[in-house]
Amino acid sequence: MSFDLYVWHEDQPITAAEARAKLERWADGGPDPFAAHPAVGRFYDALLDRFPPLESLSDEDIDRLGVWSMTPERSDAIVAVSCVWSRADELGAAVLALAVEHGLVCYEPGYHVVNPNAPGYTAPFTLSSESLPTMPDPDDRRLEWIMGQVGRDNGYVILERADGWFVQVGYGDAGGVPDGTYALEYREGSIDRHFRCQTTDRAAAVRLLQEFRAGDETWKRRHTWGPLFGE
Repeated sequence: MSFDLYVWHEDQPITAAEARAKLERWADGGPDPFAAHPAVGRFYDALLDRFPPLESLSDEDIDRLGVWSMTPERSDAIVAVSCVWSRADELGAAVLALAVEHGLVCYEPGYHVVNPNAPGYTAPFTLSSESLPTMPDPDDRRLEWIMGQVGRDNGYVILERADGWFVQVGYGDAGGVPDGTYALEYREGSIDRHFRCQTTDRAAAVRLLQEFRAGDETWKRRHTWGPLFGE
């Protein structure tokens, strides 16, 4: 099983649906929907400088140093990345960071997520956590997935709206609660509008993220909230 990413340049903001449609046209062999850009080559060189191509590794080193299912392929317009699943978190974070550095779009087809670095784009929602890369425009599947990653090695996750309001889930020590417990928080602007509660139900934490993203305030009525400051 492999983890796949595609990286290219866009002059304008792009949605995940538009990114997928472009890749489908590209795979069908029609007119190239991607425009050549010098940042693509610079990104590719930086990526292979950090993660060497398979062809440069000895048989003894492949298991230890190799991250690729196949060495990334590129044109002047797009880079196709495929890595072994066991290194997906590490490689995904590196690719995303390099894409941001070079001003490129990074699309992950598995979860249908695009990191839109095109000029002028502001994501309606941005997902961040303690140890995983920041993800703009997460869908419900991504929100459920990231809660599966929250634990001792990734102690919190934050879903922030473009206006600065956010919800947060902390686990165990990172949330100031016992192991097996989630600290749920939300903040609506000023510090006096920061509230908190606790739950042992991971599904409730998932619903908090998903409902906040959808503009559904059921989560406010589901729990008993108290002020974070002055408890």
